[in-house]
Order: sequence, then structure tokens, then C-alpha cells
Amino acid sequence: MEKLYTAGELAGWAGVSARTIRFYEEKGLLRPKERSTGGYRLYDDSAIVRLQEILMMKYVGLPLEEISRALEQGEDMPVDGLLTRQRELVLEERRRLDRILEVIDQAGRHCRQGQFPISRFVEIMQLLTKNQQSNFRYGLYERYGTSGQRWHEWMFKQLSLEPGMRVLDVGCGHGNVWHGSWKKIPGECRITLLDKETAGLQFLHGVYLERRRELAGATELFFLCEDAETWKCPSETYDLILAGHLWNYIRDREGLLKKLRRGLAEGGRLVSTFSSQVNTGDVNRLLEPVLRKKVPESYRERCHAFEAEMEELFAGEFSWVSRKVFHNSLRIEQPEELLRYLCNLDGELETRIKAREQEVRKYLQELARQGQTPEIGTEGICYCCGR
Repeated sequence: MEKLYTAGELAGWAGVSARTIRFYEEKGLLRPKERSTGGYRLYDDSAIVRLQEILMMKYVGLPLEEISRALEQGEDMPVDGLLTRQRELVLEERRRLDRILEVIDQAGRHCRQGQFPISRFVEIMQLLTKNQQSNFRYGLYERYGTSGQRWHEWMFKQLSLEPGMRVLDVGCGHGNVWHGSWKKIPGECRITLLDKETAGLQFLHGVYLERRRELAGATELFFLCEDAETWKCPSETYDLILAGHLWNYIRDREGLLKKLRRGLAEGGRLVSTFSSQVNTGDVNRLLEPVLRKKVPESYRERCHAFEAEMEELFAGEFSWVSRKVFHNSLRIEQPEELLRYLCNLDGELETRIKAREQEVRKYLQELARQGQTPEIGTEGICYCCGR
């Protein structure tokens, strides 16, 4: 007689929640063999293989849409392709760690010479903090995001690149929008990456040297270490200027915006993005039973107020402005990761959670034991402006 397994058994072996099994079934990725007399879903050995395929493809970064397409085609999992992609992700992480090691070694050399390089220690702390925070957030959306597309893939499409374009990325950071869609960059483009921190530029330069031959045509990347606010007006004009998640860190926003507008060629576009806005209603529904009162709307209100300010500035400088929204949701299955995510949303919320941390932790653990995975909606905002 064929051995059948419950959703709980399947979830236990895979290290995921029963809610995840149900979610994959709702998305058509996983199907039960039959139902028991009590109505419970039962799965056979082929479901174990199928689940392993799903988890492997999700681990290496494939969105649900691509996973579904691969499974629908009935083909074996493309192991070589997945391993290649996994290797690229590991190499990116190694480059970040190599940069941290380089700064540590430089600080060590100064110390052995009797110097105390306080600036190096500050740089080490900044690199470690940003690396950890970035990896944590990125990892959550990779593992628990419900959208069939990743943010950086969606953003790359909004750029509408064409062959031969001159592009400026102001505040490029680690350039995820670029190296995540490397092979999709059109030929003969000139892309200038500007950032005031050397770590991201060095990482991107390493990617460029390793993968330059994969770029189409005669596309070239240039690297400029400058502070956007003190940087002089560009000596050339650009068909596209990208300012991703930059404006929160700028003191004179109007001044920088005027500078960027002057740097646009005739018919050029400015594309700006803003940090994800979290649905505080979802957070309220999750935490109200344990915190006893609603989470303040201050975080979302600040996001809306800031966006309204920027939209007014855009409208004052450009003849047309369009706004697009990237919708996503998080279903974070692990209680500790969910707790850390909630604490990172807002300082006031973190204070309230920390005051009752053990109670909140037990509450989230109980939800997980019951197979409940809370869903928290998020939005990424993209503005496109033209002269």
C-alpha cells in the first residue's frame, strides 16, 4: 500500500510551516494525492520531490512565477542553471565580506604603526551594519515574499532602457538593480555609477571586471566616488538619471533636484524610488492582541508626508510626473525573524515590543505552532519625471 503523508509531516521534514504547504497548494505548485475520510490533505512521495524542487528554486532566488513556469513545463529542475545562479549570489556576498576584511587589515596595519585610525573603525562598523541589515531584509523578501517578481527586477523594467542610452545612477549603493539584471542591459550604453561610499563602488567594479564579457555590445560602466550634494553639475547630459532610495538622506532636496534636472538631455527622464511602506493595519491586526492597543500610524504617516513633499518638488521641476507602485507581501514563518522584522519597522514600535519582548515572542511562537503565518503588505514607490 502506498505511503501517504499529512501536510504537517511534509512541513516537518522540509522545515517549513503547514501554512507554507497550503500556500504552495493555493498557488498550484503542490497538489495532494487524495484526502482522508476526515477531509485532511494527503501527499505521496512525489510531493516530497516536488517540494524539494520548489524550495531549491526559491533558495537560489527564483520568484514564484518562474518556479510555477518551470514546474508547469514538466521539465526536470535545471540543476546547472540553478547552481550557476547560486554561485553568483555567493560570490556577491564574498565580495562584500572581502571589502570588510580589507578595511580591517588596513586598520590593523595602522595600529601596528602606533596609530589609532578611528575613521577606519567607523567604516568597519558602517560596513558591518549595512551588510547585515541589507542581507536580512533582502533575505526575507527572497524567502517569504509573495510577489512573483522581485523589487529590483520590477525596478529594472521601469527604467525602459534602450541601446546607446547615457545613464547616471546617483547613490547607487551596491547596484542591485544592475547586477541583478546584468544580461538584460542593452548594448552601447554608458552607465555612470555615483556614490559617496567606496564599498559599494568597489563591489560593483569587481562585478564589472568579472562579468564584463556578458554585457551586450559595447556597453560600459564608469564609477564616480562623490557625495551627491557637493558634487558639481555633470559635465555631460544623460538620457536617464536614477535616484533610488536617495532622497531621505539629502538635506537640500530641492537643490539636488534642480542639479539633476539640468543634467538631463532633451527628452530625458528622472526615475526616483522610495523605501517600502508597510501596511500598519496588518501590523495592528497581528500585534493588538498582545500589545493591547493599536500601533501608532506615525511610521506610515511620515512615509506619506515625505512622499507628498517629494511629489510637490517633482511637479515644480518637471512637465510630467507619473507614479507606479510595486505591491508585495511578507509571510514570515519563523517567529524570531518576524520579531526582528517588526522591531526594524519603527523606533517607537521597537520600544513597545522590547518592553514586552518575551510575551510577544511567546505569542508569535504560538501562532507558528497553530500553523498561522501572518501576512504584512508592503509597497515600493517609483516616480518617473520628464522635462
